[in-house]
Amino acid sequence: MLEIEKLEQEIKEKLPKRMYFCYAQDTFLLFEVTRLVRKNFDPVVIETYESPEELDITSFASPSLFSSKTVLLIYNFEKIKKTEKRIEWLKKITSQVHSSISLILLCNASYKEISDEIAYLKKDKNSLLYNLDLKKEDLPTWIAYKASQNGITLKQDAIYYLIDITGGQPGLISSEIEKISLLTDKSHIGLFDIKDILTELGEFTAFDLIDAIKKKDKERAYRLIDKLQNTEPDMILGALNWYYTNRVNADPSVYNLLYRTNLSLRQARSCSLEMLLYELLKN
Repeated sequence: MLEIEKLEQEIKEKLPKRMYFCYAQDTFLLFEVTRLVRKNFDPVVIETYESPEELDITSFASPSLFSSKTVLLIYNFEKIKKTEKRIEWLKKITSQVHSSISLILLCNASYKEISDEIAYLKKDKNSLLYNLDLKKEDLPTWIAYKASQNGITLKQDAIYYLIDITGGQPGLISSEIEKISLLTDKSHIGLFDIKDILTELGEFTAFDLIDAIKKKDKERAYRLIDKLQNTEPDMILGALNWYYTNRVNADPSVYNLLYRTNLSLRQARSCSLEMLLYELLKN
């Protein structure tokens, strides 16, 4: 079971523990926690804090007069810079907060950066820890989970296609799943269903660009890259990677081109995709 699913079970059980410590290097996965909390709790009982420093611990040492449960969502635990100060803060929290209060601490950091804090919380019987970062092998399971939350089931070919065209980025994958769920009445979605949905949108997609490249239609390819300027570059590169991976006798140098373009785009070079097209179409 995924860590996010374990946390969701706790949320559905109304957070019986006092402390839920969630950490990830991908901020999107942390905001998924917020979505689940807001989905399962009345907004009246949720308090949100941008950092631990904003929280007045003493004011939460007694139960609320207005509800039987209060949920504190606290972002950016990593803003407390020193490990010693973080552990000191955790000690105050775990010793003073009333049992009717549940804290969800969100930390944008890796295990290595907060290993001492994690070791401390593991000793506390009222705390649970969740590493929300996804391993590569867990990504298909997570995609199936996200799809089920949107009321659809994705077939294996659709799951691996989404991984390819997004570069495996959870935020982009989630956005595509939401789009697909809104644009189809089908409950079981395969690769060709996704392509049909994109076609029905009446918009140019990365598939149109691939078609132009296959046909060596340079003029159309350059027109399309201009029309796709509002599309995430990762989606375009992911679709190209998918095409060449599934193409028989693809030139291995293509992958080096895609990699170099990706690096160049990270440095905000706006003409990188045009240069990639030039290389792909020059033979």
